[in-house]
Amino acid sequence: MSEDLLPEGDSEGLADLHRVLVRRLIRFTAPPLSGAAGAVLVRGCLPPPERQGVTRVVLWDGHALESSVAYDLPLTCPEDGNIPWSHLIGAFRRVLSSPPSPAGTDPTGIPLADARSRVLEALDSVTFDTGDALHAAASMLQPPDEPEGGGRLLLDGFLLQDRATARLYVTAPGIVGSLGLDVSLCDESGRVRVGNTALMAALPSLVPDELDHNRSPAQDPYAPAGVYDFTHW
Repeated sequence: MSEDLLPEGDSEGLADLHRVLVRRLIRFTAPPLSGAAGAVLVRGCLPPPERQGVTRVVLWDGHALESSVAYDLPLTCPEDGNIPWSHLIGAFRRVLSSPPSPAGTDPTGIPLADARSRVLEALDSVTFDTGDALHAAASMLQPPDEPEGGGRLLLDGFLLQDRATARLYVTAPGIVGSLGLDVSLCDESGRVRVGNTALMAALPSLVPDELDHNRSPAQDPYAPAGVYDFTHW
C-alpha cells in the first residue's frame, strides 16, 4: 500500500494518539479482542520505527509466542483527521473477522500484516458493545495523576442499571460522599455508542453547580450524596 495513503501530521501529535491507543488496548491483554472461536489477545502495541502515523498491534493466542501476528493500523484518515481510539478498536475488531495475511515480518521477526486500508474501510460500519460504551463513559472520570490535585471528579465505581444505562459513582470537590451519575450507553436509536461529547463538555459545570436540576428519586447506599440522572444528555 502506498505510504501516501495517510496525511503527514505533527510527529508529537501522532505519538500522543499512539499513547492513547496503548492505554486502551491494555484491557484486551486478558479479555479476547475478537470472538470466542479463535479468540485473539493483544500481546503488544508498538510505534513502528519505519512508519509515521501508524500503530503496530501484536496479537497472539495467549499461550504460544509463535502464534503472534502484528498488524499495522492507521492513526489518521485522509478525510477526517485523527481516528478516535474507540472507532479504531471497533474497526480493527471488524477487520479481524477476516484479517489480512502477513506479507513480511517486523524488525523482531513477527509476521506482519498491513491492515491500514482495511481499517479505513471498516470505519463506516463500526459497531460497539456495552463494554466499549461503559469503558468510554468511565474514561470521562479518569483519576488525576496527582491524587491531591483537587478540582477533579474521581471515579469510585460503576454499576450497570440495565444494558443501556450505567451508574458512575464519583467523588466531587466540596461534596461529602459519592455521587451516583446515571449515564446512557446508547444513542436515540438504541445503538450502543462510545463517547458522549455533550455530557463530557458539560460535566465539569454540572457537578456540583447544576446537580439539583438533574436529581433522581432513586436511592442508592453506594451514593450517599445522591443519585442524578444524566441519561438525557
